[in-house]
Amino acid sequence: MTADEQTILMFRGLIASLPVESQAKVKQAEKQIRDLLPIYPEGEAFVAMECGNASRLCGW
Repeated sequence: MTADEQTILMFRGLIASLPVESQAKVKQAEKQIRDLLPIYPEGEAFVAMECGNASRLCGW
């Protein structure tokens, strides 16, 4: 098993440990992100998402 596969399994386990309502919200958010990425095939949506995540982590 690769490190990436292990990461996916860890996230799946985390999601499974959440309350059902939170699991549904995660699935909805994941679908919205997956729907958004193809709109920006040059990777702009991914960069914007990661920039937002980094800003959140820094408290900006």
